[in-house]
Amino acid sequence: MPLSAKKYVIEKEYPLPRSVVWRLLSDTDRLNRFIGLFPVEFKPAITEKGNVFFREALAKVAGVIPLNWKESPFQWVENEYYVVERHYHDGPLQHFVGGIELSDCVTGTKVQLFGEFTARNIIGVAAIPITGLKSMKNTMKYLDDYLVNHKGDASYHPMKQSNPKINEAELQRLKRILRGSPVDPDYVELLHRYLVERADREVAEMRPIHIANQWDADPEQVLRLFLYATKVGILNLSWNLICPNCRVSKAEYSSLSQLQEQFHCDLCGINYDANFEKYVELYFACHTAIRRAFAQTYCVGGPMITPHVKIQKVIEKGKSHQMVIPKSEDQLRLRVLQANHAVILEKSSPTDTLKEVNVQYKDSGWSESSITLSAGTEFIHIHNDSSNDIVLVIEQTEWSDEVTTAAMVTALQEFRDLFSSEVLSPGQQVGIENVTILFSDLQGSTSLYETVGDAYAYGQVRRHFEFLTHWISKNSGSVVKTIGDAVMAVFHLPEDGLRAALQIQKHISEFNEQGSDEIILKIGLYSGPAIAVNSNDVLDYFGRTVNIAARIQGQSVGDDIVFGADYLDKESIRTILQEEEVVLQPFQAVLKGINGSVDLVRLSLRDFDCDLEASSKQDLSIGEYRT
Repeated sequence: MPLSAKKYVIEKEYPLPRSVVWRLLSDTDRLNRFIGLFPVEFKPAITEKGNVFFREALAKVAGVIPLNWKESPFQWVENEYYVVERHYHDGPLQHFVGGIELSDCVTGTKVQLFGEFTARNIIGVAAIPITGLKSMKNTMKYLDDYLVNHKGDASYHPMKQSNPKINEAELQRLKRILRGSPVDPDYVELLHRYLVERADREVAEMRPIHIANQWDADPEQVLRLFLYATKVGILNLSWNLICPNCRVSKAEYSSLSQLQEQFHCDLCGINYDANFEKYVELYFACHTAIRRAFAQTYCVGGPMITPHVKIQKVIEKGKSHQMVIPKSEDQLRLRVLQANHAVILEKSSPTDTLKEVNVQYKDSGWSESSITLSAGTEFIHIHNDSSNDIVLVIEQTEWSDEVTTAAMVTALQEFRDLFSSEVLSPGQQVGIENVTILFSDLQGSTSLYETVGDAYAYGQVRRHFEFLTHWISKNSGSVVKTIGDAVMAVFHLPEDGLRAALQIQKHISEFNEQGSDEIILKIGLYSGPAIAVNSNDVLDYFGRTVNIAARIQGQSVGDDIVFGADYLDKESIRTILQEEEVVLQPFQAVLKGINGSVDLVRLSLRDFDCDLEASSKQDLSIGEYRT
């Protein structure tokens, strides 16, 4: 006779906002580690015909007794509840379903834990009160620990860990070397404390921008700190391939040369091309010579694994469900996991009229390509008319700003200087959605060589390369290569490229004061998609964007900066120009090898009279210019 289920419920009120309690309890991987559960090995997601996908999991109780189960997807509503269900193949348990529910109360947040356990045999009956109920009580201790120890640190998480074994002598030795690098010494001390005090997973998967926000520090300076710390041997780096939908790491490589051009996400069931802009993220880890720390997995399905997902719900075939629309200023969308059919939730102009929204899902996809929500809309009625159960999510479309992408870090001069061997394998190509290319050239360099001789002219050109590199690196860019007297540089953001170009032209007079011959620089900027490749063991860029940037530089007449007219559509660019005394001249040009004319803008730091064919007769301020 099958054994009956045993259900436990524990309730407690905490003087904490619901969002804080959710942040703590929804990080189920960290929570499971704290309450004493065992590491788990998860296999790729499997889909059964007519049902939602599941994962096979394997763990060893007390490191000896094997335990296998089939885990269904977590279901949750952010800041309200989550629930998970497991069907065990063997061992003392047969079935488990449990989770949390949060609600407001007078003191703050009421937390309700629930767990329903079904034993397989008499051993399971005896074990449930010992292991299951104990885990639930430890969950409450997790919150109690936070109340006692967080001390105003919003990023604090309770930790349960034996004192890590630190090679303090080696850490101190390498720290002295790191202090000789161009990094903030206060940041060096913060890094030291982080590596000594934090839990294993936190030092085994370090994301510099996330940590910078915890430290209330400058993200770019923290990234530079991590790069120099890696060079001296305190940290290691790795490149993680991130699924563009679920945004979870799917593969990890210690070098760019190992990077695969395509990867598979078992959760989404789709192959993706690697892309530097979003899908390749840089992680750091404490070097094993300092501390041996590993990112063991305790849970792969909790809400905090995919924090951009606000709601995740299983809807059975033929059934309907009413979903609450999350209150969010961000762009949201509905998406079906595995099938990846998505529909955007558009916001209409404010109105008090309530509107009921109904949308139908079939095997071929959604009945609507987008859904317009009035200000009064609170619910969406989902009708699953497909032949399968589905896992539906409501998620943010925007990516986290705490991600250190390959596009960002490979544009830094420090990265190229410190890790010159970090290049793609020969013949490999990886796309970048948007990169900014700067080309510069010397005006009249041929006459310079004729006038002063080869040796002196070459020295002057080399000095000008150093001058350019200084201002390019100072603005988060890097020199890719020199071509004769020209320089090709790359930036992650167009505003960084423009700042560098402005500072180069503003300081060229100071450079000229140090030599007997004046040089005049021509600069062109352009942004767009490109291909990253290995060119003679250097990370290089090719494609239409690079070609256009080179042609735009050819439109420069010297002492100016030429860029695409679409730059002035960007608020960040307009903000920079509003702070400068510049003259803008819009014009059109036909660029060699490019079909049609291109709208360009010539920027000068001072007004000058020159006869420019195809140039506008009117100089415009940034406030007056409109493309």
